[in-house]
Amino acid sequence: MKKYIALTAVFAVALAIACSGGGYSAPSGSIMQDTSLALSAQSDFTPGTAVGTKSGKACATGYLGIVSSGDASLKAAAAAGGITKINYVDYQNDNLLGSVINTTCTIARGE
Repeated sequence: MKKYIALTAVFAVALAIACSGGGYSAPSGSIMQDTSLALSAQSDFTPGTAVGTKSGKACATGYLGIVSSGDASLKAAAAAGGITKINYVDYQNDNLLGSVINTTCTIARGE
């Protein structure tokens, strides 16, 4: 009976961690996540379109799903790379154990 209760508790915690994600449609890993996602600044973006020679990155980090800080805005990413014309935007999501440490970065590319 104790093993059944312990196993149920482990599954409940894993489910709670997996459901704690959100944001920009990133696949969520209950133990670890390291994903990059793309979002074009242009609706007509094609694989042959140049993304630019400059890139800038801005991140925000959360701890235990309780406290978070940072500026992951597109404006901050562009400023970090000295970009005045944004051609392409990527997002990067990293987490450890669901929401123990969770970082989301915006990566701007352009001129």
